[in-house]
Amino acid sequence: MAYKLVAIDMDDTLLTYDKQISRENLEALQKAHDSGIYVVISTGRIYASAYAYSEFLGFKPYIIASNGAMIRDDKDNEIYKSVLDVDLISYLINLANENDLYYHFYSDKIVYSPESTSKYQKYGEWNRLYAETLRVKVEDIPKDIDFTDKLKDNIVKFVMFDEDSEKIKRVRDIIDNNKGDKLETTSSFYNNIEILNKGINKGNGLRILGEYLGVDRSEMVAIGDSENDTEMVEFAGLGVAMENAIEKLKKTADFITKSNMENGVAYVINKFIL
Repeated sequence: MAYKLVAIDMDDTLLTYDKQISRENLEALQKAHDSGIYVVISTGRIYASAYAYSEFLGFKPYIIASNGAMIRDDKDNEIYKSVLDVDLISYLINLANENDLYYHFYSDKIVYSPESTSKYQKYGEWNRLYAETLRVKVEDIPKDIDFTDKLKDNIVKFVMFDEDSEKIKRVRDIIDNNKGDKLETTSSFYNNIEILNKGINKGNGLRILGEYLGVDRSEMVAIGDSENDTEMVEFAGLGVAMENAIEKLKKTADFITKSNMENGVAYVINKFIL
């Protein structure tokens, strides 16, 4: 099979545990791009964070961000966007507060976080990697905010966090049971719930992008490690799980590559694409 597109998750897939792109992975991606392969960064992260990492690649990839809620081409043109209704955002805020869960939600460029907590989150650490113009903006949410006007047609993803995995599971079940007809839940780490509009996931994002580019699913490779990679690994003609992936994804995948610390992305590109 002559593959035309490779979609790659970021955290614990393309990136090492210290959030770097290895030289081997970088060279393989550049060679794939130079040979005419569509390179797609497919991540649960906010679009601005994925775009910032693309600066390290030496070329502009296509980006599926926020688990498929945002898709942009290699010239930063918007292909697709799915925003959360403000009533659903309000429901999720109340649910998080009632269960004492930390939360944030975001648009393409701004992370909105409760007052006094945003400064402690990962975005502060990630921002130190970027030039000022590429940093992800974090805004506090005042408790009395009238967010209907501020956030209408803007928010694409809501995330809740807690180190208590049982609490995370319980709250996720509440969302699925009460709003499962409107909301999609998934996870990228043991301690979070990622919430989007129903039907929004990386697999759906890959389908939309494939139609836009004229690339059939059989001509796609998708590489990931977490639950939120499941749909795209299932959708692609060649679905790949990292050696460090969760067991559920490994059972879904067509192929298991080396770990993110052993240049697993480069291994797939060299073996199946180049």
